[in-house]
Amino acid sequence: MIIKLIYMFFAGYVTVNIEGFFIERFLNICRNKNIVLQDLRRENNTYIKVKILKSDFKEIRHIAKATKCKIKIEKKSGIPFFVNKYRKRKIFAVAVLVIAIFIFILTKFIWNIEVYGNENISTEEITNLVKDYGIEIGKLKFNINTDKISNSIRLNREDLSWIGIKIQGTNVIITVEEAIKAPEIIDKNEMCNIVAKKDAIISKIVVQSGTARVAVGDEVKKGDLLVEGIMEGELLGPREVHAEANIYGKNIFEKEKKEEFIQNMKVETGKKEEKNEICINKFKINFNKGVSKFKNYDTISSNQKVKFFSNFYLPIEIKKTIYKEITNEVKTYSEEELKEKIKKELEEEMELEYEISKYDQKNVKVTDYSNLDANGLKFKLVYEVQEEIGEKQIKN
Repeated sequence: MIIKLIYMFFAGYVTVNIEGFFIERFLNICRNKNIVLQDLRRENNTYIKVKILKSDFKEIRHIAKATKCKIKIEKKSGIPFFVNKYRKRKIFAVAVLVIAIFIFILTKFIWNIEVYGNENISTEEITNLVKDYGIEIGKLKFNINTDKISNSIRLNREDLSWIGIKIQGTNVIITVEEAIKAPEIIDKNEMCNIVAKKDAIISKIVVQSGTARVAVGDEVKKGDLLVEGIMEGELLGPREVHAEANIYGKNIFEKEKKEEFIQNMKVETGKKEEKNEICINKFKINFNKGVSKFKNYDTISSNQKVKFFSNFYLPIEIKKTIYKEITNEVKTYSEEELKEKIKKELEEEMELEYEISKYDQKNVKVTDYSNLDANGLKFKLVYEVQEEIGEKQIKN
């Protein structure tokens, strides 16, 4: 909304009053011709007020004539009309020159930083990292040697295999490749044990070389000895070997929730309010003061930086807040509906909390239990996850 208003201000627009018995036909023709009708207000069945672009006014006059409507200009607004009015005045020329110089100066600074390719390292950590080398919002672009900074970061960070920094316009684009830690390779001829790499309950043991020190059903902690690199011999006695085994463990994750059959639910009415705010660094211009007129509402906020073309950002941010009116409604669930509702909620919570999706699904067993009473339903969801938990460790 605010972007459209800014565009109309720069392009110029007129506020017009249109009167006639064929208003609906007039509006339909405008829509078919993709003519922008902003802030349309219907006074009655034969009279409307609307803002249109300066460039569309000529077309509007033809449409009004064809639909036998009268059109009257109420107000002219925007930069083109302002320029036309003050084009002979020196103060206007000076103002335009000052604005042009101001924008030119702004293009010499960094106003936006974008980071791509990071998964394990947060964007905030990377922006703080380059900040130590002088790359941050509001800094001059001069004297920033991106190649030197990239090389220095690669030498000092083992978790980054590559980092590229480009300055385009007022935008800094940082592309990273995170290093993958190579597994420790142990010589097959070297004696080693197998230990647990995580907490689990032993579910399966297959030993090719070495002596198992745990049994199925044992509960182990991370670092516990599972298979020792020793082979017992009747004639030669114990001897050290390179342990080889497949040790599987299982973990049980469970969560339960109880809900009632009769519940109050939030339902959107379809009514909404929109408030806009312009932020110039720490200075704020609020176009809509005060709180929402709705008694109950949900709030959705979004920020958008102002830029010219693709990489010329300005230190201006447009904040849009939408208030959606909600009302409370009472819903009564059946047993099956409530069971499905709770199960879906628990699945989403457990996926997020225990990262179930990273496991091979063939090794994930899901069990659920439900307990019914007069008022509601208690539902319990259990995930039993099985995976290989052994890792080799050189004997100290």
